[in-house]
Amino acid sequence: MNTYGWMLLGQTLLALAALGLAGGWALWPFRRDDRPYLWAAAPLAGVLALGGTIALLYFFAFLPLRWCLWLGLAFNAGATVAVLVRGRPALPALRYRAVGLLVVLGAAYWGTVSCNKTAIDAREPTVASLDGSDMFGYAIVADWLRAHTWAEPPRADRPFEVMAHSNLFRDGGRPVAHLRAAAAGEVRGTSSLFSYDWASGIILAAALLGFGGVFASGSLTFVLLVCGAATCNWLANARSGYFGRSIAYPGTILVAGLFLLAADRLTWKRVAALAALGAAVAFSLAPVFATVALGLVVGCYLGALGAVYLMNRWCGAPVPPEPVTAGVDSFRTSVLKPGAAAVLAFVAVVAPAFAAHYIPRETVKVPRAPTNWPVVIPVSLDLEPPALALLTSATEKKLLYGCAALLLVSAGIALRHRQPVALALVCCALVVPVSWLLGQNLLYTFQGVVYPLTLAGLAVLAGPLAAARWGRARVAVLAVLIVGAVGLRVPQVRATADRYLYEKKSWRSVVRQSDTETIRAIVGTDPVDVTLGYYVDNHVALSELVARGVEVRLRAPTWERSVKNWARPFACPAPDLMLPKARYSLVDKHAWTPPGTERFVGTRLKLVEDRDAVTVLAIEDVQDLTWDMDWRPGFWVGNTPTALVLHNGTGSARSVVLHANTAVGPAHPDRDRRTLRYALGAQVGTRPVPGANTVAIPLRLEPGFNRVELSVLEPADPAPKPKHPVLLLELRDWRIEPLAEK
Repeated sequence: MNTYGWMLLGQTLLALAALGLAGGWALWPFRRDDRPYLWAAAPLAGVLALGGTIALLYFFAFLPLRWCLWLGLAFNAGATVAVLVRGRPALPALRYRAVGLLVVLGAAYWGTVSCNKTAIDAREPTVASLDGSDMFGYAIVADWLRAHTWAEPPRADRPFEVMAHSNLFRDGGRPVAHLRAAAAGEVRGTSSLFSYDWASGIILAAALLGFGGVFASGSLTFVLLVCGAATCNWLANARSGYFGRSIAYPGTILVAGLFLLAADRLTWKRVAALAALGAAVAFSLAPVFATVALGLVVGCYLGALGAVYLMNRWCGAPVPPEPVTAGVDSFRTSVLKPGAAAVLAFVAVVAPAFAAHYIPRETVKVPRAPTNWPVVIPVSLDLEPPALALLTSATEKKLLYGCAALLLVSAGIALRHRQPVALALVCCALVVPVSWLLGQNLLYTFQGVVYPLTLAGLAVLAGPLAAARWGRARVAVLAVLIVGAVGLRVPQVRATADRYLYEKKSWRSVVRQSDTETIRAIVGTDPVDVTLGYYVDNHVALSELVARGVEVRLRAPTWERSVKNWARPFACPAPDLMLPKARYSLVDKHAWTPPGTERFVGTRLKLVEDRDAVTVLAIEDVQDLTWDMDWRPGFWVGNTPTALVLHNGTGSARSVVLHANTAVGPAHPDRDRRTLRYALGAQVGTRPVPGANTVAIPLRLEPGFNRVELSVLEPADPAPKPKHPVLLLELRDWRIEPLAEK
């Protein structure tokens, strides 16, 4: 790792320390002698506590985000210092401190390297996108939050504010995640986009430590749990832009673990801490997720209480000594009382957030999920990465069989030793067959939840097994089971690491901070036309130009491929797409531009000064957009006109030839029949372009805008479905050349 990487690691460690100081107070009521590493969960608790405090100050006190951040940090850190001074806890034993330090360093290293690899390679802040673009949405909303107070909320009638308005009002389920993204940018001193990967690494490291800290009863289980958590789909979620999931999934497991730690003795302090953390978890993704996930844990806990009670009765295990009322007393004390306390605590944790969010709304929205069960089940168990199936069906089947066998053995051990908490956690995996029987494919969204819960169930058994006869041998067997559960995820981890970290793919989008800084420096106060069809590139323009005060003029297909879908539900008017030509244009790096106009070429984008040249300004009404393996843009033409808007800035009429490579599409069975029609005012003509070919269209361009309409004469066969693209002819690698004089 280079110097920049070590600097990032240092920043990650400092952030973990600050978050630990912010979250320590929330863990104080849950201290137990059999949880020597509970302190390691403090950074994850701090992510939730600090995010919730910032939300309260921002939305209810109307303070600027910077004030909310530092006041929130001071308040939470002060609470932690207060409980430490008052409680004067003894330091953990030396062996626990040594193991804890090594694990903290390992978790911080993995979080830093896995989430910041492109930045380390580039030696500067970057953002990497693959299989998802949500990081751009989080960044755009976060930068809006940094620039405004809640006294002036975003408006739905402004094109460049409608995305923030939709996320904060129409969706409204993840304000804590947006504020955490804003806080990361504020702390690091960059835009929220170029702090996203860094923040994701911190949260991933905190998640690993929090998972191990809340469930581990010794050093061995702590190390195994942290390593096991590193094999679940949390990394894939982080690298796909799912910032809310990156917070909510481990946060939900933390709350579940603390709840089960305190299930036998729920005091008001514990319930209050759970309610505070639960509200932050709920508004990191959606209150419905936290309700369902914690409801799963509570339901399994109630079932486990009943199963252990029946096991005690049927197998002659010790029951309360009163012979006459043994059955009544045992059921009341073993099932009814802890069960009722669990239900009341569950309501206290989830009901306020659920009611506050959904009562004003007519429906409870849930995410869409795949309906293919051979995909849903492996992903839900973290046997397959969520974005793309990377394992063979034979490998998946073997892993599923191994997973089922291991869970049955684990549940049997938990029941044999009368451990309701361990049994409840292991039995959370029953959500998989139950969802399959009910046809509920939302099981897919439990990636990174079911597997860690079942792994935690195994770890919880370590304490009781160690205290039993032949304790070391039993713990050794348990360690083998934990290693087996982790080993079943090794194929998924390898595939995930290869896809997101190591493979050199042209479609992995990496944007450097220096590129955007250079573009802003060159453009200065001038407006810039943006003609970018790929979501990564046009969202970079929104987050790094519009949010920084640069006047951006969106040209088709940029508006359609970036903000239009956000604006449609609010009838937000589109910006004027035919404003006068700006001095500069921002286009794909490999797109054709007039010779001599290039002013900057970055890793993905190219800035040209083309106002006084003949150039392609916009591409309207395309059937679809394409990019070849060299990332040169193209577009599909159908039976309805697709328009190339050319701009002639020379001041006089020019005769040119529009050249392009072509390829036939699947919308017509005869691949040797394609006739391209073009029209520019009175200039109308056709060109036959069968198969893979080229086309040359002579044009006479007047000064200013020239709209060239392109269509294919052969009708689509079969007739296309409504709103489906008609892929008849692809045009790519276009260029404009002067017409040669005869």
